[in-house]
Amino acid sequence: MSFRFISTTTRHWQLTFGLIASVLSCLPATAQHASEEEQTQAALAGIYITPSKTDPEIKTFDFSHRLHVDRDIVVRQLSGKPSARHELLVFLPGTGGRAKGTEAFCQLAASQGYHVIRLMYPDDVSASISRRDKDPKAFEDFRLCLIQGGTSPHITVSRADSIENRLIKLLVHLKKIRAQEGWGEYLDEADGLNWEKLVLSGQSQGGGHAVLMAMKHKVARVIATGAPKDWSLVTNAPAAWLTHESATPRSRIFAFNHEQDFQACTPEQQWQILKTLGLDQFGPVTSVDAQKPPYNHSRSLSTNYPGGTLESKPAHGSVMADRCEEIFKPVWLYMLTEPTTFTP
Repeated sequence: MSFRFISTTTRHWQLTFGLIASVLSCLPATAQHASEEEQTQAALAGIYITPSKTDPEIKTFDFSHRLHVDRDIVVRQLSGKPSARHELLVFLPGTGGRAKGTEAFCQLAASQGYHVIRLMYPDDVSASISRRDKDPKAFEDFRLCLIQGGTSPHITVSRADSIENRLIKLLVHLKKIRAQEGWGEYLDEADGLNWEKLVLSGQSQGGGHAVLMAMKHKVARVIATGAPKDWSLVTNAPAAWLTHESATPRSRIFAFNHEQDFQACTPEQQWQILKTLGLDQFGPVTSVDAQKPPYNHSRSLSTNYPGGTLESKPAHGSVMADRCEEIFKPVWLYMLTEPTTFTP
């Protein structure tokens, strides 16, 4: 009797402990799933990282970079699913932009499978400071100082503070601390930029940098909004660098501008800049107000939204502004996804 009592009691506790262990074993997985979901949502909304955290030699403009990635899509990418994009979209803000106000575009890009970085760089001086310079290379030299580091008559930027170094050091940092998201794919074996997997984008000054970088290096795609605007008042013509050979096929370059944007140049001068860049070979400037995607497959897009008479500054920024997401989301999506092999 005593033996049976002990045996029954032991069996009871075995079942009890087994049930408890089963419940406890589920808790870490549940917690882990919740944690992963939180990380996925945070990564899509935007993660902030200060430039100096990635490189102590970065001394100026230590305002945060912001990165966006859809971790669910990355899982599919890393498993070799056909939906993989394997491209990094680098967004460069305009003068004084601080990488703010473009969340909608960047989150849209992430939803399409892009890794996205809104990069902070020294952006307090506009490239238009070069428009009265007699040196035909003034615009290009100014921009290359910011892109690569260097000195021009209008600006001096250290290599550490340059766009290229900031992007490289951020990717190296992300490769270490967020390895599961695949940021290292955009670096080569020597931790230089894997240019052909980059999509360069930017608003205003940033759009001009994106185009020039693409002319120097072959990249996957370019999206320039409110840009490029390099118009020389000395020659009354587009900046000389816009006539140069491009490493990136021009069919990969997309530009979107407002018809009442007078920042740094007139709308008519803007269309001449795009023609000089060679985008007219893919059709004339096409109004997104009058056409639906794919906008005749044009690489030069325009808008007059909301019509009437606008102030130039709001018109200039509207083409990439969060406040215009409902209107321009189809345009952004077209520029992000239109095949870059041109078929008229």
